[in-house]
Amino acid sequence: MHIGSLGIFEGGPLRDQHGRLRTDAVRSEIESRLHLVPKLRRRVQFLSLGAAAPSWVDDPHFDIANHVVETTLASPGTEEALHELCADLMSRPLKRDQPLWEIWLVDGLDSGQVALIEKLHHSMADGLAGVELVTVLFDLDRHPTRSHCSSSPWQPVPPPASASIVTNDLVRRAAVPLHMVSNGIGLVRHPLRVGREFAHYAEGIRTLLTRKTIAPSSSLNVQIGERRRMEVIRQPLGELHQVARSFRVTINDLLLTTVAEGIHLLMVSRGVDVEERTVQVLVPVGAEHHADHQLGNRVSAMLVRLPIGRSDPMKRLRSVAAAQASSKDHHQALAGVVLLNLAEPLSQPVVAAAAHLVHRQPFCNLIVTNVPGPDFPLYVLGARMLEAFPIVPLVGNLTVGVAILTYDGQLTVGLLADPDACPDLDVFADGIRHSLAKLVAANMRSNGGSESTLVERSVHRDTSS
Repeated sequence: MHIGSLGIFEGGPLRDQHGRLRTDAVRSEIESRLHLVPKLRRRVQFLSLGAAAPSWVDDPHFDIANHVVETTLASPGTEEALHELCADLMSRPLKRDQPLWEIWLVDGLDSGQVALIEKLHHSMADGLAGVELVTVLFDLDRHPTRSHCSSSPWQPVPPPASASIVTNDLVRRAAVPLHMVSNGIGLVRHPLRVGREFAHYAEGIRTLLTRKTIAPSSSLNVQIGERRRMEVIRQPLGELHQVARSFRVTINDLLLTTVAEGIHLLMVSRGVDVEERTVQVLVPVGAEHHADHQLGNRVSAMLVRLPIGRSDPMKRLRSVAAAQASSKDHHQALAGVVLLNLAEPLSQPVVAAAAHLVHRQPFCNLIVTNVPGPDFPLYVLGARMLEAFPIVPLVGNLTVGVAILTYDGQLTVGLLADPDACPDLDVFADGIRHSLAKLVAANMRSNGGSESTLVERSVHRDTSS
C-alpha cells in the first residue's frame, strides 16, 4: 500500500568529479529539511493488545542512510530496464519498524540521466500530500538562496506509554458524540443551510447504496500476487487543455475516456464481448487541504461507470463526461466523507477486520487517480527534474492501477499491474495512447470547437480540474 513516483533528472549536477553519484550530498540535503515534515522521522507503534489504533512515534534510531539509497542499472541501462527496476521496488513492502518511506537514486541510464524512485506508504499521505512533500524536499530554483536547515538538532520525543495511547484513543472515540451534539446545535441555529448540506449528503449516500454500487464482473478483478510491471505514457498538457476547452469538458473527462478506450482494447484482445458493457472506476477525491506541510491521508472517492463498447471518440467522451457529471451531482464524494466520519468511533479490531474486506471488494474494477503536480520545474542539488511518473498501489483483487500526474507542462500516466493476472498491460497502454491521439486529432478537425456541445446539458466546469 505504498504510493510512489519515478523522477528523471539531469545527470551532471548529481555526480561528483569522478562521475559517482553524490548520494551523501542528497542525504544531507534531504535530512536538513526533515524538520519541515516531522512525520518522515516517525514510525508506527502497534499495541500488543490491539485495542487502540496504531500511533506515530519518533524513531530513536532514525538513519537517513536507511531511506535514501543508491543502485545502478546493468548496461545498457534502457528505459525498459528502469521500469523493471521500479516495478520490482514497488513489489517490496516497506519495513514496518522504520519510517515508511524510501528514495532510490538510480545511475547507469544510457541517457546519462539519473532516476529517483520514491516510495511512501499510503497511511502517511495521499497523492496530494505526496506532491506537496516533493515541493518541500526539492528546490524550486536551480541555485536556491534560502536555507532549510533547522536552528537546532533533532531530538526524538520518547514514545508514550501504552496505557496513555489507549486512554487517548478512548477519548478520541468518546468525542464523536459531542461533535454530533454540536452539529445538532448548528441545525437549530442555521436550519436552512444545514438542511441543504444534509440533503447533499443523503443524496450521495443514497447513490452509494444502490445495486449500481456493485461493479460489473470483469477479468480485471482476480486475486493479485507479489510481482509488478510498469508502463508509462507521456502527453503534452497544452494539447489536452486545448481539447478540453474546445469540447467544454474537463481534463478528467478526457483521461477517463482514454482509460475506457484502453479497457475496450484490452477486453477485445481477451475475447470478451464488449457491446453494452461498462466498467466501474474509483476516482479518489481529496477531502481536505493539507496545510503547513503536514502529511495526511483523508480522501473520499467517486464511482464512475465507463462505457467500453465500440464507439467513436466523441460519443465515448460524451458518455464519460455525463457519467462523471452525474457522480458529482449526486455528491458521492461528500457521502464518502460522511462514511469516513462514521468510522471514527469504531475500535481498532473492527477497523482492521473491515480493512481485510478490500481483498474481495466488489465496488470497482480499477482505480484511476489524477494528481495535479507543480507547473514549474523542481531541482535536487541543481539538477532539474525533467519528467515525473506517478504510481498507485495495487491491492486485493485490483490487477491494474492508473495514476496520472501533471508536471511542468507535461501529463504523464503511470500504469502498474500484476504481470501474472494482467499479462497484456501493453495492450491497455497502447489503447490509452491511441485514444489520446484520436482526441487531439478530433480537436484539430473541429477547427476550434465546432463540437463544443459534447455534454448534453450545459455544465460549466474548470478545464484544469
